[in-house]
Amino acid sequence: MVNGGVYGRKKVEIDVSGLRRLGIDEIALRKGHKDFVVVLSDLDTHTLIGLAPARTHAAIQTVLFEWGAEVLGCIEEVSIDLSGNYRGLVRRLMPQAKIVADRFHVMKLVNEELNQARNVFRRQPDDLPEGGSPEAAKEALKNSKYALLKPEEKLTDTQIEKLADVKAVAPKLALMHQTK
Repeated sequence: MVNGGVYGRKKVEIDVSGLRRLGIDEIALRKGHKDFVVVLSDLDTHTLIGLAPARTHAAIQTVLFEWGAEVLGCIEEVSIDLSGNYRGLVRRLMPQAKIVADRFHVMKLVNEELNQARNVFRRQPDDLPEGGSPEAAKEALKNSKYALLKPEEKLTDTQIEKLADVKAVAPKLALMHQTK
C-alpha cells in the first residue's frame, strides 16, 4: 500500500506494504518547548514512513489507520521508548506485534549506569587487581568517560589506549563495558 502524506507543502508517497518492524518515537520540534511530533519509521530500511502531529494516541492512530488493516496486521515488531506510553495503542491496533524497547533508550540507561560506576570507582577504588594501587586506578580513570561510553568502533587511538588502561585496573568496569 502506498500512503500519501502532506509534509510541509509537498505530498509524499510512501510505500508501507513491506513494513514488518515499526519504530515509534517522539521528538521535540524545538529544544526546551513542549511541541512534539511522533516519528514512525521502518526499522529495517531506516526510513521515515510517517509523522503524527502530536504525541496523542488519536494522532498516531490516524496515521496508522491510513495504512490499512492489512499493513498493520503484517507488522511483527514495534519499538517504543521505555516509558511505555504507546504500549496500549500497539496492543490494540497490532496485537500480533512483539513490543520491544527502543535501543537508543536502553543504551542511554546502560551508559548512565556504567558512568555512575566509573565515578564511584574513581572516588573509592576497590576490587583492584593483584598488585594494583588506588593511585594507578585513579590515574587510569581520569578522562576515561568517553572511552568507556563510546562504541568501540568509534574510539580514537588515544581512547583505545585509555580503555585498555581502565580495563587493566578496574575489572568490574571492564566486565560492565564488555556486557554493554
